[in-house]
Amino acid sequence: MNDKRLNPLRLALLLAIGAYFGYLFLQPKPGVQPPGAPSSAAQPGLSAPSSPSCAAQIEQVGLSLGEVRLRLRGAAERIVVFTEAGNVVASTAESGSAGEYRVRTPGAATAIQIDGCPVLNLR
Repeated sequence: MNDKRLNPLRLALLLAIGAYFGYLFLQPKPGVQPPGAPSSAAQPGLSAPSSPSCAAQIEQVGLSLGEVRLRLRGAAERIVVFTEAGNVVASTAESGSAGEYRVRTPGAATAIQIDGCPVLNLR
């Protein structure tokens, strides 16, 4: 084909690619708030928001591929760790003591829940 006939097609393709990346750049990021906006979510990795029915609160979470380490404040009976390979339910009496617990998982953890408290999303 003639190179002069392809120039408008190349220009249109270049503009379409530029518009696509401009659109991606201008979209708001999920979970990111503009400066000065009040934050309603808890800081990631620090603690889960407590509700009146929660007797315990997650203070610290340590993650590895096959294990989750937790530091809890208060009393809890059950820890549920959500993974892509399945959920793991552990008793606090068997997985640790004195507020520090270790739960083995079949894969990377995506969320944690203790007793009836809200789920703490780890992603």
